[in-house]
Amino acid sequence: MAGAKSNPPGKAAKPKAGAAKKAASAGSPPAKADSSKTEKAAPRRRLWWLWLIPLIVFAAGFWLWYDYLAGLPSRVAELEQEVAGIGQLEARLQELESRRDADAAQQAADAEAARRASERVRDALEVRLAAAEQALEALGSRPAGQQVRWRLDAADNLLALADRQNRFAQDHEGAALAVREALDLLAQVGDPRYGAVRAELQEQARALERMPARDIQGVVVRLGALLARVEGLKPDLRPSAGEVPSAEELPDQGWERALASTRRALRSLITIRRTEGSVDTLLTDTDTEMLQRLLTAELHLARLAYIQGDLQAYAAALVAARGRLARLYAGDDPDVSDTLADIDELLELAQGRETPDIASSLQRLRNIRSD
Repeated sequence: MAGAKSNPPGKAAKPKAGAAKKAASAGSPPAKADSSKTEKAAPRRRLWWLWLIPLIVFAAGFWLWYDYLAGLPSRVAELEQEVAGIGQLEARLQELESRRDADAAQQAADAEAARRASERVRDALEVRLAAAEQALEALGSRPAGQQVRWRLDAADNLLALADRQNRFAQDHEGAALAVREALDLLAQVGDPRYGAVRAELQEQARALERMPARDIQGVVVRLGALLARVEGLKPDLRPSAGEVPSAEELPDQGWERALASTRRALRSLITIRRTEGSVDTLLTDTDTEMLQRLLTAELHLARLAYIQGDLQAYAAALVAARGRLARLYAGDDPDVSDTLADIDELLELAQGRETPDIASSLQRLRNIRSD
């Protein structure tokens, strides 16, 4: 165009400074806005994690609280069972105390009955001796033959009474007194045929006087203490290790060797091993109570036999009780070992000195009279 200005060749058109500034100012603001948004979004993400931690803590606390509430009924039931068990134990202790008191009273009554029985026997013997003395005084006016027969009959009765007191009642003092009275009667008879019998009776009277007196009340009290201790013991049955079978020798030859080899092979198929874990009890509560009753019954029998003076039955009952205690109860228990030691000491009372055989002298006296 005619009116337009053109740039000379070789020169480029210079952009205007204002346009460049506008372009630069127009492009820079969006970059600053993006960076500010990014910086604001990062703290928000960090705050989200901070809110998650209390939620986790709350959930864990709620779960623990729920688990506690869920297990609370079982804990209450366990506590109730423990309280019931304590109540049963207290009732059992009260029952044992009442039984112990009753047993102590029974022991005292038995000892008193034994003492009274011994006194009655002694009184009866003194009455018979007094009657014999009165009868002897009345014999003065009778013929000599009747006096001899009466004295021999009285001596026979006194020796029979002494034998019963010696063997059954273990009243050695009363037996010695009866033998002395019989000796006086035989001395009054004055027959030399009874000299050997009188010498034997003299030795027997001295032996009876040397015999120790029986402590009935002391033995009854000791047996009562054993009964109270046995009631608190529990049987302890444990499986034994068993015996190791010995090696079987095979025969030299023939079908016997084949049969023995087959038997050994069959036995090798079965192996018995000892368990290392806990073993259940072999006895029920009823069995345990029955064993305790048997043991206490044997001790009661021993006490009654000693009161009656039957040392053979007394020793047999104590031996049976000791065997049952040593076989069925734990030997390493201090109460069991103390009980066994006490039974051994009580058994020594039955191993007293050998009592004189008054029955043989009585039989010899009767044989001489029958000649």
